[in-house]
Amino acid sequence: MRWLLSAVVMLVGSGCAGFKSVERGEWRLVYVESARRDAEAPREVVTRDAYETEVTEGTRRGWEPTPGYVFPLLHEVDKVGLKVGEVQGFRVDEATEAELFLDGGGLSLYWGPVEKRDGWQGDTDVTLKESTLFVKATRAGSAVLRLVRGPKTKDVPVAVK
Repeated sequence: MRWLLSAVVMLVGSGCAGFKSVERGEWRLVYVESARRDAEAPREVVTRDAYETEVTEGTRRGWEPTPGYVFPLLHEVDKVGLKVGEVQGFRVDEATEAELFLDGGGLSLYWGPVEKRDGWQGDTDVTLKESTLFVKATRAGSAVLRLVRGPKTKDVPVAVK
């Protein structure tokens, strides 16, 4: 009987067996080459400290979006397609606490801290709580990002070619 209880506990606990928690850090999206800054230029993700060191040394690789562009909200995306080496950014709405998990390989995830921003919804002044997630494709394959925000869970399949 004891082995049955142990088996049940293991099965219940393994509901997210393939999913691994994603940790947060301080990240910056930069161009790989400072001289090439067009829409097709390759990008990479570096730590905030490494970025600040580069700026101090005179290297300017920082990526800035075109005016009016914002990363899509992860919970509004149905699927993601990437090429090996490509980096894509997403916003994570954190009006309620969020958790992020990854099932599969071929991706490097860089999830930033929660940031508060003042904004507008119609004529109303609101404070938004969001974080940024950078997804880098490292090898071909598939994976699933699981975003848990309060009682809501969203699985986003990711295909890397």
